[in-house]
Amino acid sequence: MTADEIVTLIEKMLASFPDRMTGNEVNPMVADELRSFAVSDRESLLDALRQYLAFRVPPAQRQQEDAVREARLWLALDVAEHLRLIELKPDIESLLQSVRSGKALRPVHEKGVARYLQRLNA
Repeated sequence: MTADEIVTLIEKMLASFPDRMTGNEVNPMVADELRSFAVSDRESLLDALRQYLAFRVPPAQRQQEDAVREARLWLALDVAEHLRLIELKPDIESLLQSVRSGKALRPVHEKGVARYLQRLNA
């Protein structure tokens, strides 16, 4: 399976959940569904999650349509933690630097992103 196929699969999974469910409820379920790919198609899974982790829009330039891409970024962080995908540490470190420099998310998110990195380092 390719990274794009995994992204398509993730998007189909996400579309199947009721709109009233939050990322806190959905993300662990998606991570569980992706567990088998961490073994069978690990590189493709990592590449798919890297696509989500690459989201960078400075807070002042964010548009309403960026909300979905940001939600996917948080999903990728949850999946990385849930499946212990330590190969994504450099990507998360890059995200953290972008948060610190004002190129991604909001300053309030710095501690949250840093926690994901700490948990992968544990």
